[in-house]
Formats: sequence, structure tokens, C-alpha cells
Amino acid sequence: MKINTLLLFTAGLLLTSCFKDPNFPDNPVLKSMNLSYKEIGGLQEDDSLIISLDFQDGDGDLGFDASDESHISSPFNEFAFFSYNTNTQRKTVFALDTLTSASDSDLALVENMITVSDRAIPELDTLPPYDFPYTCNNWQEVNITAGNTVLKEDTVYYQKNPRYNNIYVNFFLENSGGEFEEFFWEYLQKPQCNIAYHGRFPIINEVGRETASEGIITYRIPNKGWESTFGNKRFKVRVTILDRAGNYSNAITSEPVTLDDIKIN
Repeated sequence: MKINTLLLFTAGLLLTSCFKDPNFPDNPVLKSMNLSYKEIGGLQEDDSLIISLDFQDGDGDLGFDASDESHISSPFNEFAFFSYNTNTQRKTVFALDTLTSASDSDLALVENMITVSDRAIPELDTLPPYDFPYTCNNWQEVNITAGNTVLKEDTVYYQKNPRYNNIYVNFFLENSGGEFEEFFWEYLQKPQCNIAYHGRFPIINEVGRETASEGIITYRIPNKGWESTFGNKRFKVRVTILDRAGNYSNAITSEPVTLDDIKIN
């Protein structure tokens, strides 16, 4: 089976760490965060917000290997899809990479994937409408085939798998009343869907040789629109990471800053 999926943006990342045998917890821990802003100013290159995270991890299972097929397969698949059996009124969640075209039951899951038109079914009428911003997060056009046979070509309901990414970056922008409201990059140019700045950082310890580790994860977010979008407004950044076992770190939030406050040469 194959599927035409959405494009994924991956932010640049640098990583340094040292390896010890202290008694760190298995859940990753973020100790501190530093923000800096590198302004390039040209039309060809992006300016960059740089997030540096001081971390500790007791069992060393942080990061993904981009060349390892198992690191993009379940349970690290990008999307979860849903099938609905009208006879049993049973809703089933599944990942495409777990299915086989030789299985009748798997083929039935694909053929019965929930589509926009299925919202007319009473049991499914609470699904989000096919409107912005749900068109960015919950509805996707698919073309799924097995050999030369088209199994599903429609707009189907999906949810993003939180274990696909291992770093989550949320922004909060100060409003005219001095309060900080969450700012969503993905909704900036309604009704166009933009990227969010969650992503994946590379593996720290070799799989099978995990050991306690600590160091600095440096996550670089390039964008030509930092100045035009944020200007001199104050903003905050909240970051969470997770390991391959699905354990989340603590969430860490920066102090309010402006781009000028953190600009570097």
C-alpha cells in the first residue's frame, strides 16, 4: 500500500552531550533553556531562532535515527487513521504501516476509512467539520493503492501521532493587554495551512547501548518571517521533549523576550 501524505518540515538541529552514570530519572528532564536569534537579513537565507536545552536522561533513549525504518514505523508513525463499520457501529484506529494487502480485514479497514461525507452518520456527527483549522489537523486527502488497485481516494479523518515528533515547541505572544496568548504558526495565513515548529532531533546514544546522558540539545528554527511576524513584541517559548519509550519531559518556558533582546552576531 502507498499513500500520498502532507509535506513535513524538519528544523535544523545541533547536538552535544556527555555520557556519565549518574542516577538520572528515566523520564528526560529539561534543566534550563536559552534563546538566541540570528538575523541574516537576506532574501536567500532564513533568519533563525535558536533554542538551547540543558537536558538529563537516565536511560539514554532520546532521539531518532532518520535512516532507521523502525523510527518512522509504529509506534512512531506520523498519522493515525480511523475506520467505521456501519454494521457493528465500531470505530477502529489504525496505522497504515501495520496493514498488509494480503489481509481481508486490513483491506476492510482501508475501504471503511472515515471520510468527510461520513459526518452525516449520527454516530460520527461529532467529528470536526471540514473547515479551517481542522483542514490542517484532522482531514487529509489520500490515495491508497495495493498494486494497481485503488483502495481509497478521498478526504479522510486522521489524528497526528504525538510520538512521531520528539520535541514540541509552543509560542506565546504578548497582546495589547499585556497577556500572553498562544501563537499558532500553522494558522498564520488562513485558510492556508503552514507548518508548526515541532520536530525530531537525532539519536543521542546508539540503540542497544543506551546509557545515562546529559548535555545540550540545540534546536534551530529557520524562518524568513521572524521580524515581520513578531517585530518588537514580547514572546515566550515553551518546550517539551520525549524519549522513544513515550516518556515526556517536564515542560520548560522561557522568560518573555523580544527578538532584539536575544539577537546575536
